Amino acid sequence: MTQKVALICLAVLLGTFGGAYAADSLAGKELPAAFDHLEEVVRTNTGAPDAKHLDTLLTFLAKSPVPGTVWREDRKDRETGVGVTFKVPASLSRFIQYMYDPEIPVSAVVPGVVRLVRDVEGEEHCKESYARLREADGGSDTPIVVRSHYTMEVTPDDNSGAYYGYAQNEVTVLSAWQGRRYLMTVSRQTAPSDVGKKGYPVTTRDGGTIYCYSGKKGLTKPGLGWVDSFIYTSLAITVYLEDAPGAGSMTAVSYKWLNAGWMGKNMVREHHIAVGIERFGEHLGRFLTSPNVPDPQGLVALVRRLDAGEEKALKGVLEKQLATLVEPRQKGASMMGRSYVETLDHEELVAGILSTYVESLMVGGDPESLSRMLEGVGMGGDPLLTGRTPTVPTKVPAGNEPALN
Repeated sequence: MTQKVALICLAVLLGTFGGAYAADSLAGKELPAAFDHLEEVVRTNTGAPDAKHLDTLLTFLAKSPVPGTVWREDRKDRETGVGVTFKVPASLSRFIQYMYDPEIPVSAVVPGVVRLVRDVEGEEHCKESYARLREADGGSDTPIVVRSHYTMEVTPDDNSGAYYGYAQNEVTVLSAWQGRRYLMTVSRQTAPSDVGKKGYPVTTRDGGTIYCYSGKKGLTKPGLGWVDSFIYTSLAITVYLEDAPGAGSMTAVSYKWLNAGWMGKNMVREHHIAVGIERFGEHLGRFLTSPNVPDPQGLVALVRRLDAGEEKALKGVLEKQLATLVEPRQKGASMMGRSYVETLDHEELVAGILSTYVESLMVGGDPESLSRMLEGVGMGGDPLLTGRTPTVPTKVPAGNEPALN
């Protein structure tokens, strides 16, 4: 579901703000004009991105191949904004198979960035278009445009220690430019977020990182535990471009504008956004290069099995995962016992089991551990890593008249 897209949020700032930005005339007027146009497209939920503005974004990306900060917002009365490039070590097709299957939650792909996405509106309407995205060479001949609305909850912010939930509109475009396919997402927050709640990173025994979601308002930053913080507004534009036609790697750029803080004040600094974007790129790369994660069909089979489980069984599985993986003496871990699991609803349980399992796999954990736990609560089935669900893409119209090809 479009949630996959929503992933543009939030480990180390690579590189510095270089001279290419200042020297490139695109950054002065043409990029801001493209940003304004795309914000209007996603805000009004009508029309399709204009080819001229897409060409501006793709030309700038093609000239900025080295990971690092390539653009900064300098217009008055705008939210804090930064553009950061990063590499994606996978083909566009492989990326889409994971990120654009409506049955694979984003928490199963970037568990260290997004906790869960739900309340997707129009998912059934968009399903066939998403099937087209996953076709071989989708978008090469006819651009595809998909729209959606969803709510997302992110993992705790590295700076403040808070996690937030908020609603977004999103537009996704798959097309081609100068013989290379690209995918672009534009997402815009529709209302202020829920109040920020305290979240704690917890190291697992196998070397991974999972999170404790306390449900308590405030920040974990010293002296700010009392703060009622919010993400007031956010806009993100991300473009993934093949390094060559059909290449097994891509270069991406993510531009993000953010207004967040407390008492109506924007406390966001440029490096906060840059760190968040690079965190996303790093986590995405870890997933796509891990030899242990299930293939897309196997991941779908696992999600279906968990979705069909009763809450009592799912609570038993997550409780067992946490008891097995977490050393209780570290901060946050002591809160992740039975009473913690009992507070979670069905979607939070499924997301928690998935993210814990995938994080373990990415650091070399036991691929059969979850199968054994599921069998222990009567949820056994085919081996998780070999499950197969045949998918027959449906031919559908491309959506709103697109933009570039």
